[in-house]
Amino acid sequence: MHFSIASLLANFSNDKLVATKALEKKLNCTSDAQLQDLSIAIDALERIGVLEKDRGKYRRTYEEDVIEGKLRCSSKGFCFAIQDEEEADDIYVREAHLNHAWNGDRVLVKVTKEGNRRRSPEGEVQLILERANSSVLARIKESEGDKSLQAVPLDDRLLFQLELKNQDSDDLNQADLQAAIDYLVHVEILRYPIGQHLPQGKVAQILGSDAEAAADIDIVYCKHDLPRAFPEEVMMAAKALPNRVRKADIKKRIDLRDQLTVSIDADAAQVIDDALSLEQLDDGNWLLGIHVADVSYYVPHNSPIDQEAYRRGTSIYLADSPVPLLPPPLSTSLCALLADKERLTISVMTILSPEGDVLAYEVQPSVICNDCQINYHQAQAILARDDTDALEELSFEEHDLTEFEDCFELIDQLFEVSELLQQQRNQRGSFDLNLPDHVFPEEAGEELFQYLSSKFQHDDEGGLG
Repeated sequence: MHFSIASLLANFSNDKLVATKALEKKLNCTSDAQLQDLSIAIDALERIGVLEKDRGKYRRTYEEDVIEGKLRCSSKGFCFAIQDEEEADDIYVREAHLNHAWNGDRVLVKVTKEGNRRRSPEGEVQLILERANSSVLARIKESEGDKSLQAVPLDDRLLFQLELKNQDSDDLNQADLQAAIDYLVHVEILRYPIGQHLPQGKVAQILGSDAEAAADIDIVYCKHDLPRAFPEEVMMAAKALPNRVRKADIKKRIDLRDQLTVSIDADAAQVIDDALSLEQLDDGNWLLGIHVADVSYYVPHNSPIDQEAYRRGTSIYLADSPVPLLPPPLSTSLCALLADKERLTISVMTILSPEGDVLAYEVQPSVICNDCQINYHQAQAILARDDTDALEELSFEEHDLTEFEDCFELIDQLFEVSELLQQQRNQRGSFDLNLPDHVFPEEAGEELFQYLSSKFQHDDEGGLG
């Protein structure tokens, strides 16, 4: 199924009746197979008493002795269902009562024995709401009987083995697996256990004979189930996107293309998704514009790109191997605020007093053109451009900054306003802790230090920086 039972049940609240058509829309079930999966899931939930049918619609039912929790298992086979409420009891679940649930799964557990001061309450898994593992890091083993190949997870809290079902048409066939017995592999789960049948999986990648032989980056990808590519339907949807801002896209947006705009990011920033503008008004107040790439304009709710982004949650950066939240061209150009490129944005336009107080603000869809794309070091050099010694210390010469001359005044003004805002923070009780610059051991290498901040900031409104 392309949805979990947890996401299905999340649509039921406050004892309200929900129609099947509404569930189809919320879960984006469009194909015949998806509609059939939804129908089967609803019927099963009704049979076990989780849903109740009333006048052709459904409502969620609750029992006092059924709790929801996340399984935490040990290598010895016993597990606990951890409830979300901190003070709630953990429910002990014996291996025989897991009913094919695995470590990390979200489950409904029926309490079968009340607890006391010395023992936790006991229970049995009634329903698996959401699976935690769609793939596993495992080692290939050959069964002694029929010589079939199985995958044994390296995580000893995963109390199962998988039958390997690689076909000749797959990138890795049975002959490849025979040559990789006892090797570390990344296994994609094709089918979870049913009755007495073992779960089935397919080897997606052979990593090496042991952990030392396998590439660290590959192990990280496999252990945390990170996607290496976007599904075909997502790439097809991305290819259908425009490669530039069109006239029709600008309608009903405030046009800020004539306003001088700058983006300031880290040297190695892989995504430029925000920019700043600043203008001093006739009354002495400041008009500060904070512009963020308007991704939502290109990604409709529940579209294939939206669903994939929901599954990924965030972009992940593994050295030189980023795992982007969005496919190209969204992540690389269309929603990247590159220099001299028109881009659609959401702008927060804020009026600040000469003292830095917020007087008014509004949020508007907009279109901008980023005039200057600079990094932190370049910004610092621009601020110190009249100080030869400071420029030398920053390893800059005056001619290095020539291309940014149009933005000199804007950078100066942004720095002035930032000082005003810092004063506001100080008046609220903000404080700085000067922490050591480097917390990595010396052998980690200087390149890691760029990811650290030497200051911790806090103010009495709970803001951290």
